[in-house]
Amino acid sequence: MPNTYLTTNRIYQIGIIDEDPQFSDNLMRHFLQDKQFSSCLHSLNLRNAIQLLYNTPSLNPDLLLLDICLNEIQKEDTIKTLKQIKPEMLIVILTKDENKHLIKAAFDRGADGYLQKSENFSSIYHKILNMLLYGQPVVSQQIFRYMVVRNDLPQPAVKEKLTKKEKEVAQMVLEGLSHKEIAARLHLSLNTIQYHMKNIYFKLDIKTKTELFKMHFHKT
Repeated sequence: MPNTYLTTNRIYQIGIIDEDPQFSDNLMRHFLQDKQFSSCLHSLNLRNAIQLLYNTPSLNPDLLLLDICLNEIQKEDTIKTLKQIKPEMLIVILTKDENKHLIKAAFDRGADGYLQKSENFSSIYHKILNMLLYGQPVVSQQIFRYMVVRNDLPQPAVKEKLTKKEKEVAQMVLEGLSHKEIAARLHLSLNTIQYHMKNIYFKLDIKTKTELFKMHFHKT
């Protein structure tokens, strides 16, 4: 599996909690083809994994792929529990479920991404790597299309509203495009796109793409 991204000396620790052993085993093997990834947690049981994370201070996944149901999010508040145990750990929901209540509950409680198991492993791998290297939020396209009304971006209560061009740039960021891809699509320079992004962050009082992503999904 060729890695077309900028490589670093860092090895990312990845964990998977999924009751489907065949799926999780195959996905983990796909990740481990890249030397930038190492498996630190591979569990079929959510409760056991939470206990292991709680009782093992040295176990620090950079990212956790989690298959979860609505009941576990709402009643047991699993994502909040995991974030309390490992505050720096990114959590990406990886499931077959497209339930809008599950999607909203996941982001409301601190999930950092939401991917569909129907995506091929290569797509999941590249989105996760992009997230870790560049802070790019991850979401499956079918989830994005299901949840997002085009140009329905959040507006700050106090600061100046986004311009039409800033809305356009922000929308493309939400769709997963890189700054370079946005510049090419809009026939603008990379510096211009970066200038727009600085204005967007300032006006929305945020600092990262992940915050923009979460703000938008919380509003839907």
